[in-house]
Amino acid sequence: MANWASTSYAIEGSKSDLERVFNVIDGFVKGNVKPVEENTSKEWEGNIVTALGATDEQMKNNYLRGFIQTYEIIDGVLHLEAEEAWGTTDFRHLLAKLMPELTIYYIVEECGCEVYATNDCDGKYFTESYYVDICIDGDYFSEYFDTEKQVLAYVAQLLKKEAVTMAEIDEWNEIQDDSENYIYVHEFEYVA
Repeated sequence: MANWASTSYAIEGSKSDLERVFNVIDGFVKGNVKPVEENTSKEWEGNIVTALGATDEQMKNNYLRGFIQTYEIIDGVLHLEAEEAWGTTDFRHLLAKLMPELTIYYIVEECGCEVYATNDCDGKYFTESYYVDICIDGDYFSEYFDTEKQVLAYVAQLLKKEAVTMAEIDEWNEIQDDSENYIYVHEFEYVA
């Protein structure tokens, strides 16, 4: 059983290229176009790249275990939300090969294997740099932050302290080892 990652895409390109990708997705999701294989989900990313011209060899050599959950064009940018097995799939790479004029930004989260990554180094679409997941005395909190300073201020507030350091958070977690309490700070890795 796969751990499912949540992946968000922001895709830039010409209006016609973005509409082409959107319409392909829309055709499959709405059932106007049948999936490329008999037992394939209509949301499968493989449907999209096949309809856009992926060859059998490309399909065989790329890892495509992902499913589009939502899709919309907002202010000239195609936004996709996908569930992908274990982390980002090769969908973005294959789409970029098929339509090289597109610029594809993404951010991915998969908590089981602690995959937190983005290629949006400038924060054009995905500004968050940290994800914090906390349980204190049965109360759960989770939040995204742009800076470590914001993370530390948030954690200090929850711990009712004036300030904390990352080292102090680590020490706090060690003390809580036998309890249900935790403070997990995940920093997004910047990747190509």
